[in-house]
Amino acid sequence: MISDLGVIIAAGGSSQRYGEKDKLMEYLGNMPVFCHSIRNFLPLTAPGNLVVAVRGEALDSYRKIADGFFPGNHVKWVPGGKNRVESVANALAQLDLHSGLVAIHDAARPLATAELMLKVAARARICGGAIAASKVADSLKLAGENGMILSPVSREMVYCAETPQIFDLQNYRAACAALNGAVPTDDAEIMRLAGFPVELVVSGIWNIKLTSPEDLAKLRQCDPGYSND
Repeated sequence: MISDLGVIIAAGGSSQRYGEKDKLMEYLGNMPVFCHSIRNFLPLTAPGNLVVAVRGEALDSYRKIADGFFPGNHVKWVPGGKNRVESVANALAQLDLHSGLVAIHDAARPLATAELMLKVAARARICGGAIAASKVADSLKLAGENGMILSPVSREMVYCAETPQIFDLQNYRAACAALNGAVPTDDAEIMRLAGFPVELVVSGIWNIKLTSPEDLAKLRQCDPGYSND
């Protein structure tokens, strides 16, 4: 357990790109996708320091399922907002911590391990902020509005941002307070806009995000605990 680590699991999305199903309720191994992040990170946190943000109409269902898999857990549950920034803000307000580190993780990345969390947290303690990321392997092209190639883009310094994203808690709260209505796509951008440095920590090809049904098949191939028997 890390006494000064708060973990926020963002599970408030609408799954619009996935289809009619709630992607976080899909089973990976013996439990729904959203439960994997709780299982992996709950042992790292003190009571009151793991908060899950879920869209309001699904919150009770998520909580009951999690209670079945993790009896006596110390998870806090909050309703999500109209976007990711609001959902994380709702969870942040419920953290018992006043200083230390806060980690924000997408429940749609169920294979992120405690080891990855610790690796990113170690770098965040040194520079104030760090995020899991993967290097881009494909050739990149810059296109015009008509879809025609304008120029190649070097991939040498290009990374795909992932989660967990971990920051000094007081700095992160200050960065969120300075947004003034802006809605960045991730928490690393919130920190960058406020002038705080954020380091990239290479994660690995297995930290897949569940966006489409095809991604679920990939996750099942990567998850050693999954069986389709």
